Amino acid sequence: MKPKQILTTVLIIVAGIYLVMNTETDPNQVTITGEITNPKAELVTFSNQDTTYSTNANEDGTFAISFNLDSATYLNFGHGVETTAMYVHPGDEIKLSIDTEEFDETIEYKGSSSSSYLAKKYLLEEGNDFFGKVYYMSNGEAYKAILDNFKIEVINEFGDITDSTFINSEIASIDKDISYFIGRQEKLAEYSEDARTYMWETRNIARDFNFYAAIDSLNSIDFNNMAEQYAAAFQASLNNVTDAEFIVTAKERITKTTDSWLERKTAVDNMPKEGEPAIDFNYPDTDGNEFSLTSFKGNLVYVDVWATWCGPCKAEIPSLQKLEADYHGKDITFMSVSVDTDKEAWEKMVADKELGGVQLWADGWSKITKDYAIFGIPRFMLFDAEGNVVSTNAPRPSSDEIRELLEANL
Repeated sequence: MKPKQILTTVLIIVAGIYLVMNTETDPNQVTITGEITNPKAELVTFSNQDTTYSTNANEDGTFAISFNLDSATYLNFGHGVETTAMYVHPGDEIKLSIDTEEFDETIEYKGSSSSSYLAKKYLLEEGNDFFGKVYYMSNGEAYKAILDNFKIEVINEFGDITDSTFINSEIASIDKDISYFIGRQEKLAEYSEDARTYMWETRNIARDFNFYAAIDSLNSIDFNNMAEQYAAAFQASLNNVTDAEFIVTAKERITKTTDSWLERKTAVDNMPKEGEPAIDFNYPDTDGNEFSLTSFKGNLVYVDVWATWCGPCKAEIPSLQKLEADYHGKDITFMSVSVDTDKEAWEKMVADKELGGVQLWADGWSKITKDYAIFGIPRFMLFDAEGNVVSTNAPRPSSDEIRELLEANL
């Protein structure tokens, strides 16, 4: 064989070895493919407290994502506003399918028996009303028997799972929950039977009054009437209680609840409407420099009110970062206002996640939450270049609608 032929042969062998070495699957790599029926948005996330892995679903709802794990871990699969728990091992190849119209009832996993178990466990928990009538009206022995039966049902779902770390973790979690439920139920023993009946009845009565929906759909007069009906229904049940001390406390709680909802309604009605001048606010950034909404007049301002302890807030971070990158150089300011009271936790997350835009610290539920009737987070708002309201409840970064809204106002 001629030297040139020998060299060619050696090069072919080396190239073949290189190809084989680089096509071997990383033992730590996790691959998840999925099919989402009735997708709610593009973004698909898999996250824990420290990290978020994300990808976009195709138009037909299919997606694929790969990432590395050093050890098995719990993850939350998120799409739209829904999330569900998974448990993933390094090297797992998982096929996921779900219909968002019945999120938890339809999710299926192939290649992850631990995740399948968690899905079944959730449905079992949902099917057991641990704070239902038996909680209020039964004795401790009967209540404990129900919880013990639930534990047996859940353990039976382990099936072919052999990961002892996962099994032990789940059993410990179940035992902790059972101890918590029993501890709470034991405290009811100090109340009379008629007081416990009141607690049970008013739990159901409260479900008939959806103040969250009514606060936007009803005018102030109708909302006030609804609050009066709520108080009257609670009072009617309270009339059957004989414990004088309990009656006083219950009446105070009824008044506190109705007053709180009426205050919320007033805040919502007084909030600036679309096209009206925004109510300004002023907060410091991580360097202590003060910025207000009017500091960025001349730009659209997309505001994210969030906190480091808020799971749904953190789930939006990858989408917000992508949105900011896509609109870089355009006349839009991305502003995040944290309601954390722990300043160090906020500063750490800003640094660790390399959060961009304007990062401000509101130190709790302060002026911005009062002026814009913010009772839950995340809340996104959009203001135009003149400082007027575009939307005080703007679409989330993970939604398809936000880009349409931004484009319409740039």
